[in-house]
This record gives sequence, C-alpha cells and structure tokens, in this order.
Amino acid sequence: MAGAVQSDARLAWTRKPELPEPEEILARASAKDFQTLPYNPVDKLWESKDAYLSAQYKILRCEATEGLRFSVQRYIDADYLGKEMNDDDYSWVYHEVRVKAYLMSRLGPIVRVGLTPSQRVSWQQSKRLMPGKIVALSPKSDGFRKYCLVATIAQRPYRDGLDQDPPLVDLIWAKPTDAVLDPSLEMVLVESRHGYFEAARHALVGLQQAAQTDSPLDKYLIGSHTIDTAPKFLKENPATDLSSLTTGGTSTHHNVLDDGMPAIDGGSLDESQVSGLHRIISSELAIVQGPPGTGKTFTSVEALKVMVATRRRYGGPPIIVSAQTNHALDCLLIRCLDANARVLRVGGRTSDARIYQHTMFQARMRGGWSAPDNNARVIEASRRRAIDDIEELINCLFGDDLLDPKQLRNYGIITEDQFHSLYPDDDMEVVPSLQEMGPFSLWLGDNLIPAQILRNRHPTQLERTELSPEDFEADGDLQNIADDEEDYERIRGKLIVLEQKWSGKEPGHMTSWDHRVESLLGKCKDLFTIGTAWRGVVYQYFQASLLAAVKPKFSALLEKYTTLCKEAKIGKSEQDTQLVERERIDVVGCTTTGLTKYRAFLSALQPRSMLIEEAAETREANIVSALYPSIQQLVLVGDHQQLAPSCDIRWLGESPYNLDVSLFQRMIDLGMPFTMLNQQRRMKPELKKILDPFYPRLTNHQSVLSETNRPDVPGMGGRNCWLFDHTWLEDTNSDHSKFNEQEAQMVVNFFAYLVANGVPATKITILTFYNGQRKVVLSKLKKHGSLMLLTFNVATVDSYQGEENDIILLSMVRSPKDGPAVGFLEDKRRAVVAISRARRGLYLFGNIRMNALKAGKASYEVWANIWNGFAEQEQVKVQKGLPLVCQRHGRETWVKELEDWGDNAGGCDLRCGEMRPCGHRCALRCHPTQDQAAASDARLSQAIAREEMPLEQQLIQAGAEPSSMMMQAAMIHPNAQKSPATRQSRGKTTESTPLWSRAEAASRRDGFRKGVAKNEEKLDQDRASLMKASSETGAPPQPLMRETFRQTSLVDGRRVDSGGGSTQIEMAQRGSTAPTKAIRFWKQIRASASSGLDVNAQAPVPRHGGGPSGSSVNATNDSKETAASGVNPRTTPPNSVAHDRSRSNDTEDWLIDL
Repeated sequence: MAGAVQSDARLAWTRKPELPEPEEILARASAKDFQTLPYNPVDKLWESKDAYLSAQYKILRCEATEGLRFSVQRYIDADYLGKEMNDDDYSWVYHEVRVKAYLMSRLGPIVRVGLTPSQRVSWQQSKRLMPGKIVALSPKSDGFRKYCLVATIAQRPYRDGLDQDPPLVDLIWAKPTDAVLDPSLEMVLVESRHGYFEAARHALVGLQQAAQTDSPLDKYLIGSHTIDTAPKFLKENPATDLSSLTTGGTSTHHNVLDDGMPAIDGGSLDESQVSGLHRIISSELAIVQGPPGTGKTFTSVEALKVMVATRRRYGGPPIIVSAQTNHALDCLLIRCLDANARVLRVGGRTSDARIYQHTMFQARMRGGWSAPDNNARVIEASRRRAIDDIEELINCLFGDDLLDPKQLRNYGIITEDQFHSLYPDDDMEVVPSLQEMGPFSLWLGDNLIPAQILRNRHPTQLERTELSPEDFEADGDLQNIADDEEDYERIRGKLIVLEQKWSGKEPGHMTSWDHRVESLLGKCKDLFTIGTAWRGVVYQYFQASLLAAVKPKFSALLEKYTTLCKEAKIGKSEQDTQLVERERIDVVGCTTTGLTKYRAFLSALQPRSMLIEEAAETREANIVSALYPSIQQLVLVGDHQQLAPSCDIRWLGESPYNLDVSLFQRMIDLGMPFTMLNQQRRMKPELKKILDPFYPRLTNHQSVLSETNRPDVPGMGGRNCWLFDHTWLEDTNSDHSKFNEQEAQMVVNFFAYLVANGVPATKITILTFYNGQRKVVLSKLKKHGSLMLLTFNVATVDSYQGEENDIILLSMVRSPKDGPAVGFLEDKRRAVVAISRARRGLYLFGNIRMNALKAGKASYEVWANIWNGFAEQEQVKVQKGLPLVCQRHGRETWVKELEDWGDNAGGCDLRCGEMRPCGHRCALRCHPTQDQAAASDARLSQAIAREEMPLEQQLIQAGAEPSSMMMQAAMIHPNAQKSPATRQSRGKTTESTPLWSRAEAASRRDGFRKGVAKNEEKLDQDRASLMKASSETGAPPQPLMRETFRQTSLVDGRRVDSGGGSTQIEMAQRGSTAPTKAIRFWKQIRASASSGLDVNAQAPVPRHGGGPSGSSVNATNDSKETAASGVNPRTTPPNSVAHDRSRSNDTEDWLIDL
C-alpha cells in the first residue's frame, strides 16, 4: 500500500494542468530556492524513464513560469511598500483592466478586456501582449495578496482592438472557474518581459503523455543503449530503393543492412555525406553532425529521397520532418518539393508562396467540402446550444431592461416580503414609461441613471493626456501589425458584450456604503421604506450580488463549451488524417513546437520515421515529447558546436539543470555513434582557416578553391578577411541591449565602400551579437546618402544560423569602460556561427585585444583562437586599421578612425582622370571604374523605376525621422501606396521600398544631372568673377559656399578642402591670428601643383594610436621609416615600402600564445 502511494506521488506531475496554477505564480521564491527542482545530469545514465521525464517536465515548467512569478512578486513587494508598480526592466504592468465581452470561438471561450498601459504604447510596433504569452490578473483591491487569475493571450488585433480607447486584447482563462463576469471590476494585469509560455506549453503536455506510453527509443533516452541498431520496420524488410542515387534508376531493391551502400554515380555526394546518408536510412537513432558549409541539409534531402522512394515502392506512412524555425522548415520542404515529394506543411505562418500552396489550409480547400460525420454534427449542435445558453444568461444580467426581482428572490438576494413590496397595488398610480422597464423603475424614480455616466468617471489615457509621438514607447524594429492579413487571421465567433445599461445614483457625501446597504436590507421588509437617497446604491448592490450568484453557473457553461470545442478539434484531426491519405502525402513538416502542438493529428498518421533538422539547437523536451508510440526511427541532424537551445532563465541553462544541452549533444557525449560531414563547400580557404581551431578535421571541397566560384572581394587588394581592432566604448539602450555607435558607423562606412566597388548590397550581411546594435546599424544604413533605395541584410548572430552570404561584416559591440566584459560573446558556439557564415569575405570589427582577450578564461580561449586565425595570415594591423585598395590606381589607403573615411567614394585620394563622354577628363576624386559606375547606376535606375512613392515616404526612406505629421500625411496622401514592406525572418530585417515608374525615373535622373551641371557652371562663373575682383583690388577672394560634395583631406586633425579651392583654408586663416600648419601645408600644395608634382605624396603623416603591449618600438620604427621615405602609410601603393607584408618588424599582427 505504501509503495502504491509512493508511486502515485512520483507520477503526480503527469496530472498537472496545462497552464500554471495560481500557487505557482504566487510562490514567494523559485523552485531553486525551495530546492524542489530535480537535477538533470547529462553525463550519466538515468535510473528510470519516469525519473528522466519527471526531471525534464519540472525544469521546463519552471522555465516557462519563472519570469511571470518573478514579475508578480515584484508587484506584491511594491504594493506592500505602498508604491504603485509600473513598467520596469522585468515587467509590463497594465491598470484599469476590465472585462468587456466574451467571444465564443471554435477554439473556446475568449474574454475581451480593456486595459491601460503604464506608459503610452505604439501598439503597431510593440512586442507587448504577443499571442501565446501568459499573464496574471488580480482585482486592484487585492493586488495579488490572495487572488491570482492566470490567462494566455489569444490575439491582439489592431483594428477594432488595440486602436480603441482603452485598448482591447483577447485572453483565454487558464480555468473556466476563473472567468470574470463583472464588467465594473477593476483589475491589474502583469506581463513578464521574459519568457514565452507557448514555446514550452505543448512540450509539457507531450511529456505527460510520453510517460503513459512506451517507445523503442526509450533505451537511448535513459542512456542504457549506445550502439547502432536498425529500426524494427527495416529489420522486417531491409529492401531499400536507392534509385535516386544511381544513374538509370537501378538499385531499387538494395539491402542496406547487409550490403552497405553501393557506389554513388555522379560524385554529388562526398564520402562523409554517403556515410551520413547510410546512417540516416539504416539506424534506429541516427545522428549526423554537419559543420558549417558541409551540406547537412543536402544530405538530409538525399536521404529523404531514398525514404520516400522506398515508401512508395513498399508502402508505409508519411515521414515526419521538423526544424526549429519556420524559415529552416520552409527551406527543407522546398528541397523536398524539388525532389518531387508530395509535401504537407502543418501549422505556423510560412513566408514562402510555394510552400503556402502545400499548407493544411490549402489542402483542405483542394479536397473540397466534405459533409461532417454524425458525431461531428452532434458536437456542433451542442456547441451552438451552449452559446445560446451563455447568451441567455448574460442577457438577463446586461439586457436593456432593469433587473428582474424574481431572479433576486430565486438567488436569495431579497426576501419574499421585499419581492412583493416592489409590485404596486392596483390603486397605485404608475407612470406607463417606467412600468415598461420593470418594477425597479418605479422604486428608483429619479435615482435611475444610464450606467455610462458612472463609466465616464474613469477617464481613459487618451482623455487624461495630450499625446505626442515622442511620448510613445515603440520598437521601431517591428513591422506594422495592422497588415492586410490581419482580418483573415483574426479569431472569430459570437461576441457577447458585457455592459450594464442602467445603474443607480450614488450619494455624493460617501465613498463606501456596502455595510450600510446590508444593514438597511436586513432591517426592512418593504423596499419602499428605504430612503430615496440610498436607493441608487442599493440597486448597485443588487447588480453586484446577482453577478456573484450567477458566476458559478456561468463558469459551468464555459467549462462545458470548452469541452465541446476540444471534442470538435479531435474530430477535425480525424478528417485531416483522411485528407493525408487521399492526397498520398510523402512528407509532413512542422516546427519542433508543432510536433506536440499537433500531436493528435500527427500521431494519428502512425508515422515510423521522424527527421529533425537543427536538432542541436532544439530543446530535448521538444523532441522527447514528440516520440509517438508508432515512431521507430529518429534522425537528428545538426551541429552541437554551433548554437545551443535557448533558455530564458539563465541559471536553468547551467549545471545542474542543463536546459541548454540538446538531446543531440547529450547522445554524442554519452558515446552514441555518429557521422561527421567533413568537407566544406562554403568558405574560401583563408576563411576556413579561421575556423580550423574549432573543426581541425574539416577539409575544403574543390569548388571553393576556384577563383570563378569564389572571387576576391573588390576594393580590398586580395584581403578577403580582416580583423579591425579598436577601443571605442559601448553603450546600453532602453531595452538594456548593448550598442557601439562608432563601431556601427565604421561598419556602415565599410558597407558603403564595398557597394561603391560593385558589390551588390544583397550580397553583404551585417551580423552583430546584440539587437541594440542591429537597430543602430540599420538606422545608419537607411540614413547613408550613398545607400538610399537599397536592400539591407542586418541580423543578429543567433538568428542567422543556417544562413550564409558572400560577405559578412561582424560587429562585436562589446567594449565596456568599467573593465573587460563580453557577456555571451564568450560562448564558443555563438562565435563559431558568427565566423562561418561568409563565402567570399569575412571582416570583423571589435575590441579584441583590450577586452575579449582579457574578459576571462572562456573568452580568451575563444577569441585568441580567432585572433590567431587572422594573424597567421597577416590579416590584422592594429596600428594601421583597415586597408582599402583602389581598383583604378592600385593605391592602398588605411582607415583607422572614422574621420579617415573623409569623402571616400570607393577609390583613393587621387583625381579620377578618366575621359568622360563629353570629352573632358573627370576632375572628381577617384571613384569606381566606368563599368562599376554603370552597374551602380543601373541598380539605382532599376530601384527607382518600380513605382511612384509619395514625398513623405521618400523622406522617411531617406532616413528622416517619421514625425507624426509626416506619418499622417503619408496615410492620407491620395496617391499613397503601401508602406515599405518589411520582411522579418528569424530576427533579420530586410527593407524593400516601392519606387517610381521607369519614365519618371529617367526624367528625374536627367533633371538631377542637368541641375548639377547647371550648378557647376554657375559656380565656375562666380569663382571667375571673384578671382577677377580679387586681382583688381588685391584683396583675398571671398569664399564660395558649395552645397555639393567637395574633396577634403585631414590635416592636423582638421578637415580641409583638397579640391583646388581656398574656402576652408581662408576660413581657417580668419579664425586664427597666426598661420597654421594647415595653411603652410596648403601653400606647399599650391606651389607643388604649379610645378606638376604629386601633391598626395607630400601629405603629412597621421598620428597612430598605440598598438599592443610591447609594440612601441616597432611603431616608432614604422614612423621613422615613413618620415624618411616621405610616404603616407594610409595612401601608399601596394608595392611601396610601407606595404611590406613581412612580419619581421611588425608586431601589430602578433600571435597569441594558447
């Protein structure tokens, strides 16, 4: 008996409700503090499956609820001190929360509430109240002392929702018994800034269900089995169709268990990929590690081709494929479609038009309407009756008439005598209009008032304050949520409004009267004996008492309705299963969250094989909870040396809880056999060399050695990777995310330089470790004069796993003023992702020497290896900075500070000198060649020619801040098109802009050029006139104010004109009583110019910043060498003395001792 009780206690977690209970949220301390949280060892065996699943469940549930628990406790603490808590670093708080209506949808009953944020919110660009998050509510009078109502966000539509005053949002109560019926009850709502419950919710339910069933994979989960074993279905029939791998479709009946793999024709798969493919199609638990660029998705798809062909030939259920993100899943399914597989996409929004045609919704549309079976019709009829019952109950409380005394008597709110006293005698004179509204109309008389009068006592936020755009909290990184698809995706149903139409007057001399009302009712038998001054509040008391009395019946009706909706959902899953059979689907795809969210449907398909892409980035619980009883084979494809599973609560990701350790990594650490793909086909060899310390066995495929496939980055003189080290300080934004203003500007300037040299903007991705920096970089790109109308790829490192581009600019951000610190930059897996995304060029910007190498052992081990990867190839010069090589003249320019960019147009500081179509030589500073300029002009023309854009939108696109007046003008502009579309995928932001017609584009461009020519002509005339006047009078000429770009140079830290004019020199003269070095320098330039000398060779040597420790001697030698040769080290031809690539005298690229 004792054993049975003990066993029941161990399995108590399997009976926990899906959503957190109030006591979990109101707990004064975390489970860690109470020491009730089990450990999750990842390096040893588990004693049983129950112990393993229990630990996974409890740790995951803690992670899903801890953020909200912490926020509620902060509210309680503030309330205890007599302070009103508002938004802070951890929480969002909403006041004056009141129930407005109930929406009876097919998902279940949804409550619509109005609320007031602690600060003004630009809802169209806010991450607040996202669907799937959990929130906590409590009556304002209680403040979470005793009552805590848990709910999830169902939807947050903007139109007719968040755009209302007060804003409206839809919630789903965790328990129907928590449902609030009183629209006058003022509540407070607390939302945590951290955590997303929906990500864990379905996995928690799946873990509970997994505890009740057995799986052939259980032996691997507890660590008791670490050898290769074939799945049961393959043992029964090892015949496999390998025709997709062989020429002519041979090998349709191959025994992969006994005969291994045949020779693969065509050479499309390397040896390691063939080994990985064989493991996938023949192992019960197959693990394939794919380092960056090794083609793990390609290998997965080749294996899926084999599995699909075998299924079609020998029969079998569909194959389940899954990935961590929607983007990765779509990419995998597109490749399956290319392989002629019949694909079904389940759940989630897909951004791919091709995949959209294969979603469940589209499959249902293609299948046509099918009559529901008898059971479905019965459920639907019951659901509609339940809606009628709920509506009837609510109408009795909130109808147009006054309260019915019979209801008050039936619920015991008034006595029998009081009930009869409300009905007048036959000889009593009654006003007909009052009698129509019920007995209470006569009793209330002048105390009857519209309830709206009482509601108007509480001014809304818009009524309290005059708004300005600067007062709104906004996240400019989010797209406008009120898009065209909002109405299509909105949850719909019968809306039942909760609103009192009538109420009673309140006595003006009192603020609290409940006890007095109860006393009056207790003493009287005739309600007409109550004084008229008190009748209004007595009526309010009747309303509140009736609501409280009806509440249990209302909750019971909601619970019944919820049950019916769940039954209807199960019936729908059965219909979808039949649809899969009719469509003869080969592959069913969903995200790893969807594996458990759609468990009823997926398990009904009786799948045998499941393949998980990005498995090393997927939480263990998400996979384990999806091991349906029919699953006989699990394929894990990923790389545990790249990103790990994310964890919202940091201490839960660390030992002994290890929530950030994936099943993929744990199996490898326990000794489970796996295959590593070892030939990379992405990076140029010099880029791969930086990755060598982390993947010593990785080799280069022949394709990356070809200059045709991987050409050098233009404008860099063959330097396809470079490390730019600096000491610029970081900052922190309002979201507590780091950014580095100067580093961001350097990256943007370099981006513009590459674009000027002919690199398409879409072929460059700027990566950064912090979202704050991403926003700063994106803002600067939009405002850069030479980058208007272009498309930008700016992403965080975490969002870019699995992606790649030709050129990667990596911004490290971290450079604290209070001492070395790098935060999560010390994570080796993040660093690996960051340095492995580039195909042709990788350029790193950050404070490595003085910060990353001194921020601790973990940081040192990561970044010292990366530093050496650059230094061994002589791709870092700390004192010189960043080298730029002009394609026209082959001259080398070094950029160390932001000022060094000057007005660089993609070349060097010489004159262009190219012959122009007009027959004159170009007098501008060196810029890209004619071919490059033509290509750039063609890109601009193509962008401009798309469609017309109103002036307001042009100004915003050009980088102007979107003021309220501009935004309003853009919205009401008669010719306004859709606002610039913003595509968001995995945290990346890509801007695309609607533009003008081709004809108008040509006209605008010609007009601009004519305007420039006319302005130049006028300037020349004015200059000639001034020079003539100066020669006649002997006075110095007055400066001309140019509005176009002028060539300038840096002299003694000051910007001076190098275009032949005297404007800035004479301004400097007027600002100083003595000649400056700059003035003397420019006199030398004028003299040398008259003698035909190269003035650029006479430029003064800029001062260099300090190098690494112990490098001062070499810096001095470098300066002496430069002074002796009279050469500027920042503008020197590659074959000059200053371009000595030997490392004998240059310690700027010193190697670090590991």
